[in-house]
Amino acid sequence: MASPPQGERASKVRRGGVEPHVLLVPYPAQGHLLPLLDLAALLAARGLAVTVAVTPGNAPLLAPLVAACPSVGVAALPFPSAPRLLPPGSGENTKDLPRHLFRPFMVCLAALRAPLLDWCKAQQQRGRRVTAIVSDFFTGWTQPLAAELGVPHVTFSPSCALHLAMSHALWRHLPRRRRPDDAEEAVTFPEIPGSPSFPWRQLSGLFRQYVAGDEVSEAIRRFFLWNLDSACFVTNSFAALEAPYVGRPLPDLASKRVFTVGPLSDAVATSSDRGGKPAVAPASVAAWLDAFPDGSVVYVSFGTQHALSPPKAASVADALARSSAAFVWAVRPGTAVPDGFEAATASRGMVVRGWAPQVEILRHRAVGWFLTHCGWNSVLEAAAAGVAMLTWPMGADQFTDARLLAEAGVAVPVAESADAVPDAARMASAIAAAVGKEGESVRERAAELGKKAAAAVAEGGSSRRDLEELVEMLASVV
Repeated sequence: MASPPQGERASKVRRGGVEPHVLLVPYPAQGHLLPLLDLAALLAARGLAVTVAVTPGNAPLLAPLVAACPSVGVAALPFPSAPRLLPPGSGENTKDLPRHLFRPFMVCLAALRAPLLDWCKAQQQRGRRVTAIVSDFFTGWTQPLAAELGVPHVTFSPSCALHLAMSHALWRHLPRRRRPDDAEEAVTFPEIPGSPSFPWRQLSGLFRQYVAGDEVSEAIRRFFLWNLDSACFVTNSFAALEAPYVGRPLPDLASKRVFTVGPLSDAVATSSDRGGKPAVAPASVAAWLDAFPDGSVVYVSFGTQHALSPPKAASVADALARSSAAFVWAVRPGTAVPDGFEAATASRGMVVRGWAPQVEILRHRAVGWFLTHCGWNSVLEAAAAGVAMLTWPMGADQFTDARLLAEAGVAVPVAESADAVPDAARMASAIAAAVGKEGESVRERAAELGKKAAAAVAEGGSSRRDLEELVEMLASVV
């Protein structure tokens, strides 16, 4: 989907002497940033002028995009200084932050609005007026910026459409618990198809920490409410996976159009250093995987935000050792793999410390299962590869994602919550069953979902059609 036929490219006809110029504003977290950069590649491939706004500490993450799409511009703006909210030197990406700083970091980032406005005005003086802004749903402060510039604003969600609707429902209605000490108290979403219900503890942490009148809490709420004034929403998902939530306008999203353009990892020619330089060459991992039968290997990764505590890491290691299954375990810095584990499992296991070439691993024929925290990027990359999942949701949108996977019949739950220390024997049993005959039906459904994901981004597919409509809208607003 990255290189459309000439007839699909956006018209570059100048209207009033202005060429379409789309400014993309990502949120600096790997799970948010990467899919928006994938969308940038698709827009650039269709003839739109694209600029991505980042801070200097995140600029290196754009290198693969700029190498593949030299026409993409980069606006590097200094990271805002707000010592009252964020200690100096805290970092410019959430991967560098402790969890208690996530919320003030989000609010601190909004101070980029003024310098970004100055940058846009300077571009206009150079004859490169910004004609639309597409921004992450954590950066709702860009909506009034777009209004001030007199251009359309589009909200991009790196999460599924269900979570997108739920998040905005929470900030619209501010549901409160009748029993403040009951983490299991259910919260229902009546305006979302099927009226889904989730226990309080599984709701967005951003929302659960809301305190009326608190500066950070009220700013975050304002960001989400600003999103509802956008022209439309764009989500990294596909209709076959989320038909109930994208088939008709939803009141919790102001009845605005939701374009599904994913899986973006399947729509663009991704490079192995997307998101960072891999700790091991994709070819090396592929050569190791070549020795195993189709679908027999379990890939294990819990994303960039979750470093397993020693008890959790020991439980996962013990489960993998007991299961006798072949595996590749991508270990985040800060996770301690137990001494002796690698030597004991060397004949059937590989441990990758640092950034792993995840897309390439999941697409290898030997990989049949993915033990995952259910981050949406990971979910979509597995879905696109036709790989079944063993789920351990820990926070954020992951409980919503796990429910979608269960409804699709392509996943088996093995643990839940960031605080849980899984029972190693039970996890080992689940892994062994998954790679055995018991897991065949789930793998078959996962393979079918992979075909639907591929069809969505192929010519005539639902995501391809939505992308072309989005491009046409962005090209016609000048």
